[in-house]
Amino acid sequence: MRKLNLDDEFIDLYVNKLIRNREPYVMASKTIDRWEKRDSGQFVLQALACGLIAAVVGGWFAVVQ
Repeated sequence: MRKLNLDDEFIDLYVNKLIRNREPYVMASKTIDRWEKRDSGQFVLQALACGLIAAVVGGWFAVVQ
């Protein structure tokens, strides 16, 4: 969990939850492995790409009408 840059408080709370729910190690490990660190640069690129596509489609509709 430290590779995902999670803070110590969250890790402690999550581990305590796993212990209370008697989660097996294998299931907890699979769940944590599915978590991904969000890449803010990728999010910005996706937003810019959507904006560009919307602008192009909007311009095309303006020219067609």
